[in-house]
Order: sequence, then structure tokens, then C-alpha cells
Amino acid sequence: MGSSTFFLLGILGVIFALIFKGKILSMVKQQDKLVGILQNKPWFKSSLSGGIVLFLWNTFMTGIVASLIFLLILTKVNIPFLHIAIIGLGTITSIWAWSTFNIAWTGTTKNRIKMASIGSSFYVILGIYALYQYLTLKPSYSGEDIFMAALGLMAVLIIAIVALLTCFVFTGFQKKQPLH
Repeated sequence: MGSSTFFLLGILGVIFALIFKGKILSMVKQQDKLVGILQNKPWFKSSLSGGIVLFLWNTFMTGIVASLIFLLILTKVNIPFLHIAIIGLGTITSIWAWSTFNIAWTGTTKNRIKMASIGSSFYVILGIYALYQYLTLKPSYSGEDIFMAALGLMAVLIIAIVALLTCFVFTGFQKKQPLH
């Protein structure tokens, strides 16, 4: 199977994560240590500062994943599909963190949406950057094939869009409470 197949499987995985959002959120308990830590932080009660922390988390995780993939390329480590595993672990870790933010948030729905908008805006910036790079992509020298660079930038754009939507859905919409 090629990388495009695994990329498609990754997209389908995120779609399933969105479909089973309630089930995933129920895995993070109100009593979890990190949920309690977040709820006790004064900055987490503000949609602005909570959104900034979420933005920084998204930046950090994307940076870690990109650095690990770059390190694989730089060191010419040729373990098949290791880059896909790294992206998968980064996705799972991010979804867990977004779920924790969702469960820990105690403010209003309007402020929850603000927090989610600020936090997920990292992916808007990443997507705009990838789109700009794609639209201005030119060969460095005559005869250079830029197909792989264009393909990589399109992959970053698609990942940014999917991550934006997933982050916003997971952090911006409260878990439905069961009816009593």
C-alpha cells in the first residue's frame, strides 16, 4: 500500500473520531488529574487565555510531529511507514488533549466557542501558509521537478483543514449530557 492509501485511511480515521466524538469524550473523566488542574487554573476560566494555551498546544504538537518527520528525512532513516505512525500518534495525542479541554471547560457556550476559535486558528495560519507556498512555488533552477514539493504542500493544507475542523468540533461543542 502506498502513502496515499495511508493518508486516506488517516482522513477516514479522523472522520470516525468526529462521528464517535461522544464516545471519545467519555473516555476523559471529569475526575482526571489534568481536567482538575485545568479547572483550577485562573487563566483557564478566560476564553482568551484558554484559547491561547490551546493555540500553543496545537503549535507545540505540530512542531514536534514536523520535527520528528524532518529528523527522519535528515537522517535518512528508512523504516517503512514510520512517518505515518508519527502523524497518527500526534493525532491521537491532540484528540486526547482537545477532549481534556472540552471536559475541563466550565464557562459559557459562547466563551467555549471563542476559546475553540482562538485555539484552532493555528491551523488557519498553517493552511494559509501552505496555500501561499503552493501558489508561489517555483523551481530553484531550470528543469527542477517541483511535483513532490507541491504534493507535500497540498498534504499540509489538507492536514491543516482537517485538524482545524477536528480541533474546533472537539473543543467548541460541549459533550451532550445524558438525560435523567
